Amino acid sequence: MFFKKIARKSCLFILLAVFFILVFSNEQAKAGGYNLTFAVSGVVSSVNVKVGDKVKVGTVLAVLDLTPFTAAKRAAKATLDLAKLILTQSEVKLEQAQKLFNSLSTSGEELENAIAEHARALSGYEVAKTQVEITTWHWQQATLKSPFDGIVAATPGYPGIVINNDRVNIPIIVINKK
Repeated sequence: MFFKKIARKSCLFILLAVFFILVFSNEQAKAGGYNLTFAVSGVVSSVNVKVGDKVKVGTVLAVLDLTPFTAAKRAAKATLDLAKLILTQSEVKLEQAQKLFNSLSTSGEELENAIAEHARALSGYEVAKTQVEITTWHWQQATLKSPFDGIVAATPGYPGIVINNDRVNIPIIVINKK
């Protein structure tokens, strides 16, 4: 009897939750409003539109402070440059070790060390290259652009607001599709 009562209450709660989800998601769809926010975390430096503005695909809606993104990109590029230099040096050393080994002037162990050093350098280069790609993507995502034509319905975001995508995606701009 006790379990039946709990099961009934649970079912009622689930039905109510589904009802509210359907009602509110339908209201969002009827209104045609789309909440837009950044794909990366940061501090909003500017909101470039206001309620009622007509926007086209690619219109810049808001921008995060680019300082940390630019610095990360610069650091990643410096790391890539260093990794490229190390890779080039390891290639030269590997070539030399191979020639010395072929002429019986060095041991197989020295050649194996050069091969291992080259593999480490190549790995470091690939990691650095990937880091540049990631930081470039983050830098690009710090500019919020309209994904479609529409009219700005609301601008809940403002300069200085902290966007933390580890927690909740705060809508910065709401656009009604045309």
